[in-house]
Order: sequence, then C-alpha cells, then structure tokens
Amino acid sequence: MNKLLTFSLLIFLFLSCKNDKKSELEFYVETQTSFFDLRNGDWIKNSWIRKPVNLKIIHESFKKLGYNRIEKLILKNSDEFLIQDIYIKKNFENLMDSLELTYEKPEIETKYYTEFWNRRKAEKNDSIVYEIIREFNYYKSDKKQLNYENQFANDTLIDLLNIEFDYANLNIEKAKSDFYTLKKYGFHQSAYNLLFERRKYSELELDREKLKKELTKATKFTYPWLIDTEK
Repeated sequence: MNKLLTFSLLIFLFLSCKNDKKSELEFYVETQTSFFDLRNGDWIKNSWIRKPVNLKIIHESFKKLGYNRIEKLILKNSDEFLIQDIYIKKNFENLMDSLELTYEKPEIETKYYTEFWNRRKAEKNDSIVYEIIREFNYYKSDKKQLNYENQFANDTLIDLLNIEFDYANLNIEKAKSDFYTLKKYGFHQSAYNLLFERRKYSELELDREKLKKELTKATKFTYPWLIDTEK
C-alpha cells in the first residue's frame, strides 16, 4: 500500500509540474512567408525554391544583401561542403566552375553534371540556375558586390537575414531595431524569441517585459522564422 501511495504521489507531482509548465507557455502570431522553408525546411523537398521566378527572387535578394555574407553560411573543406543540412562530397569552388562549364556542352559532361543539368531541365529552371552559377562564379573571381535587380529583391527576406546573421556591432539599439522589424512584418513569435530565447541577445539589458506586451498573442504555436536557440 505504501508503494502504491508513493507511486500515486509521484504521478500527481509529475502531472502537476507538467500542467504548470504548459500553462506558462506563451504563443504569439507569426507570419508564414512563401519562402519560410528556406530557413527551417528541407530544401531537397522544397517545391517553391524550384520555380524559376522564386530562384530569381532569392538570387537578387542575396545579391542585394551581399554574396560575401551568404557565402559564409556554407561550411567548406577541401573536398566537401555543407549548406542547409545538404552534404556534398565535392570541392565547392570546383563544383561551381564545372557546373558553369558543362551547361549545354555534352562533349565535356560527366555523369554527375549530365544528371544535374537534366534534373534542372526537367524542372524547367536550368536557365536561371545557370545564370545564378555564372554570376556567383564572377563574384568569386572579383569579390565585388554584384549589381542587383531591385524589382526582384525581397526586402522582407533581406531584413530577416540581416537580423539572423548580422552579428557585428550588436547593441541595445540594434536589438530594438531587430525587434521592431520582426513586429512590423508580423513575426511576433520570432520577436518573442529574440527577447527571451536567443543567446546573442540574452546579455543585452532590454526591457523585455515591456516589449513583450507589444506582441499579439495566439492560441496555438506557429513555428517561427527565428527559432529558439536557448534549449
């Protein structure tokens, strides 16, 4: 009987703790952009990114942001690289050069590049992929910012990337600016995470409770662009 009582008490305490924890969770509204999966999704299964017009938007946005900053997100070794959880066992620079060189040149194509370009042609995005590769290779050789077509650049995407990857000179004013940018676009769950769940902001003396009151609550959780990095 004592064992049964002890077990029942533990179950009660566990459930009480669980319910208390659940009641403390706060959910906020979060815009779901068409390009959301660029940050938190599986690129291999992403159909949005395969459409030529969307590839154009990404490319022009990256050019406006600066490919020197985007290139830093690619983890490279001498014979392999990793980008957004996609691992490729090839030298990055050599791969990009070879892809440009083998576009519509069957006499010098190998199986890997033939299959790559055949997939792009089947998806009807080979022309824009070639344009992106060609311009990126030009940037690599010159290291100057590429001219961009502003009508295709997506300022929301650019602002989100600036918030997430601009670590230089982070201070209270920059943190507040990031917070209000997220709020302006409707990324309230992301703004909440900036205040309470992001390591790089955690040591800044922000009036977090006051800022939190400016966010709009939601009844259920929506996966945010700016994820929790504290857990």
